[in-house]
Formats: sequence, C-alpha cells, structure tokens
Amino acid sequence: MSTADDAAYQIDSALVDRANRRSADGYPTVVPDLIAERLFDRLALLKSEPQRVLDMGAGNGRHLKDLERAYPRATVFAADLSPALLGQAGTGPFWRRKPPLVCLDGSCLPFADETFDLVVSNLMLPWIHPPDRFAAELNRVLTEDGVFFFSTAGPDTLLELRQAWAAVDGAAHVNALLDMHDIGDLLLRAGIADPVMDAERLQIHYSSVDRLLDELIATGAVNVLSGRRKGLIGRDIRQRLAQHYPTSSDGGITATLEVVYAHGWKGQAKSSNRGPEGEYYVSVDALRR
Repeated sequence: MSTADDAAYQIDSALVDRANRRSADGYPTVVPDLIAERLFDRLALLKSEPQRVLDMGAGNGRHLKDLERAYPRATVFAADLSPALLGQAGTGPFWRRKPPLVCLDGSCLPFADETFDLVVSNLMLPWIHPPDRFAAELNRVLTEDGVFFFSTAGPDTLLELRQAWAAVDGAAHVNALLDMHDIGDLLLRAGIADPVMDAERLQIHYSSVDRLLDELIATGAVNVLSGRRKGLIGRDIRQRLAQHYPTSSDGGITATLEVVYAHGWKGQAKSSNRGPEGEYYVSVDALRR
C-alpha cells in the first residue's frame, strides 16, 4: 500500500472545513507567519517576473500584500478551502485592488492547464488527501516555465504531543505527516522537474499543555483523520496529557515543529532521483536555475 492510500493519512475534508470555520475569528498567526516569512525568503531564488500568481491556502489573505509587493505587475489569486477565512481576504480599504478569490479543494483545482507562473502554498499540504493528487494538480496548472514554492509539516511535528497521547490511550489524535523523502517522490511522480527540498526544526514554547491545545484548536490544526475517535477532549483527559508531557525548567512545555520547504518547476513524469540511504541527487542545472 502506498503512503497516499494508507489509512493513517485519510483526511475528512468536511472536518477540515469545519475546523477552519471555527478558527476564522481570532486566528493565531505567530507560528504560521514565521514559517511564511521563511518561505517567502526562498522566493528570492526566483529570477523571473510572474504574471499570474496563486496563493493556495491563503486563509484570511494576510500574505497577499507581500506577494503583491514582490510582484506588482502580477495578478495574485487567493484560494482556500474555507469560505469563512477566504471572505476576510477580500476586505480592506476601497482603494486597494481586490484579489480574485477562489474557494477550492487542493486535490482538484478549478483552473485550466498552464494558468499560473507561480504557485505559493504555506502549510496547506497536511490538509489534503491524497497528496499525490495535489502534486499532479500543482504541475498541471503551472505554465511551461512555471515554478512553485510550498511549506508543509514534517513527521516530527508535535512529537511530544504524539508521545503524550500514546501514553494516555494509544489512539490516533495527531494527523500523520509525510517525510521529506516521500514528498520528493510524490512530486517526481507528478512530473515536477528537479524538486529541491530542505527542512528545519522549530521549538515553540508554551506555558502549559492547555495553551498548546487551545492554540491548535484556534488555528484549525485539530484531528481531522477519518478514523479519529469521536468526542471532545475533557478536562480529565487534558490533565492526563499534561502528566505525560515533558516540562521545561520553567514549568512550561516545548512543542517541536518540523517544517519542510520545497520548490520545483513544471516538468514531465520521470523516475525518482532518490539515492541510497535516502539521499537525493539534484542536478547542476537545477541549482543554476
């Protein structure tokens, strides 16, 4: 069974939409914005001037101005699964150019082939199943010389929370996440040319397990697995989680966030360039680009 078909990765899109609608008001932005800043730094690698840009997973549109500033001649589209969040992207002063808004599922993009010169996506991939379809759609909508940049969460994300949950009941409470090598393979299968990836670990400090759980709920980053255990997390369960969650010297907790960044170009399907022991080979031409 392939990773994309594994039951551990099955996402309930209705739950994703519900979680996003609940998070539309008071959405915490510190961590997503930090990752977006690092993702946008990588856009400096792009030497061309795109005419049509897609911000996929734009949420409330808070990064649209950054893209419009970087590419003033481009038409920037804002796309997201959540109508509630996306509606906020169209608000603002009357003199500001309103972006085209598109409500979509990342596994089935409502655009013609070769529509966008640049696709940017910050932390949207974990909410799409199967991810292979996302990669295929990404390649399809890119123009001949089109390029994409995206960030996603790696499998060590919320490692401490996973371990605490395992000590409480062993059920799946945190979404399964693809590692960097699996992401590279699915991009290559989709036809993406010369995908380049890197990863980093961030340590986020919280005063308590309650603060961590509350922020995850507020951002919509909740359990959306199709096979999840039904029911709410009560006070007694939160207390048991806190007992098994490692604490730092000041009595707070640390949450690990593994972030994977990827970029690549439209291409034709080809075999994987994955080498022995998980190493990837990147062509000199790719580096020059």
